[in-house]
Amino acid sequence: MSTATRPTQPIFDQEPDAMRCPYPHYARLRHEAPVFHDTEHDIYVVTRHADIERVNTAPRLFSSQNPMGPTVSGAVAAVGRALSDATPEFAERVRVVMSRGDVLFTQDPPDHTRHRRILAKAFTPRSVTRIEPRIRELCHGLVDGFAVSGDPGEVDLVPAFCSPAPVQALATLLGVPVEKSGDFARWADAINAAIGTTMTDEALLATLETQIEFWTFFENEIADRERDPGDDLLSAIVRARDEGDEPLTRNEMVGFCSQFIGAGADTTTKLIASFVLMLCENPDLMAQVRSRPEELPRYLEEALRLESPVQGLFRVATEDTELGGVAIPAGAHVWVVYASGNRDEEVFDAPESFDPDRAHLRSHQAFGHGPHSCIGAPLARSVARIAVEVLLERLDDIALAEPGFVPRYDPSYVMHGMQRLPLTFTAR
Repeated sequence: MSTATRPTQPIFDQEPDAMRCPYPHYARLRHEAPVFHDTEHDIYVVTRHADIERVNTAPRLFSSQNPMGPTVSGAVAAVGRALSDATPEFAERVRVVMSRGDVLFTQDPPDHTRHRRILAKAFTPRSVTRIEPRIRELCHGLVDGFAVSGDPGEVDLVPAFCSPAPVQALATLLGVPVEKSGDFARWADAINAAIGTTMTDEALLATLETQIEFWTFFENEIADRERDPGDDLLSAIVRARDEGDEPLTRNEMVGFCSQFIGAGADTTTKLIASFVLMLCENPDLMAQVRSRPEELPRYLEEALRLESPVQGLFRVATEDTELGGVAIPAGAHVWVVYASGNRDEEVFDAPESFDPDRAHLRSHQAFGHGPHSCIGAPLARSVARIAVEVLLERLDDIALAEPGFVPRYDPSYVMHGMQRLPLTFTAR
């Protein structure tokens, strides 16, 4: 049995080029060491589609207690140092906030099963379909903010459209005023700040204060729904029950909201921006999408495969085991690299090319796989589809505003998204 410790380029490189395009390195690992022990960080890196599926379908063997990996553990330790003189009550509040309520993707069965079963009663396909007209209206409003009919224009699409569109959609779904969407964006940034990167103690404390602000806001919103429920997701979460299950605690309810905003808003932002960049870099692809609007969902699935917003998540081995012939000890961190599995030649023909008509299109792992597959995937798909439809309906001559534009990506090996996308266009 191998230990897979052969030398290789560091997998957790945070240099700009590595953040922009890690895929050649993933391909090298798939061929040379598909289960690789990064000895510098003591992390086992899993890069083949089949091995990733095995990890994701064995939650009792590969725990999700720390899906964001060692950097989050380091953040918890740093906050612990800073709060050494805090009261036990405040320290416990900080723990709950940083753990996102200990729900869904930070839990294993049977707790994860209970959370998902209860949430499924509240977060239904109907709840997403019901707000689609409002999502479209909000997207048109965002375009109105930077486009004047008939005139040429220029915009950085990330802050002007890609970021607020999913945030406003989530606000609508939860039943929170859209005017709070600016706070939602701040909160999402704070919730994800420590993922896949390193931060100073001072920066961590600043993000923690923002997360506590988020937590307090949603505690108050939930209390309002308990007194006067409405027709929104937050009210449905408050009402959700399942026979034989304990009712959700207040922390669990807020934890759901934390994961919706932290995971749902940010990842959908990244999907929309990545797909628009693909269209701008390939005019033939842009023409195809405009000529086949009914096929847009397939194009977005291929974009998810090629540029996964979440490059991978972590699991922890609960006992000594093996994967791909490699011995993995109990307690080891295992990084399942979805973005690598999505380009595995054993599953996808010509995996580096964009082909919305390919076989096994939905075999990609951008939304995970198995018990922890993303429960918010239908909302992400809906928001991204409507956002792109509105952009193509309202704007002609969409092009990159800067010749030779090279996108700069967030300095995270987990979250994969551009910081800006400057475009020119003609408004219809």
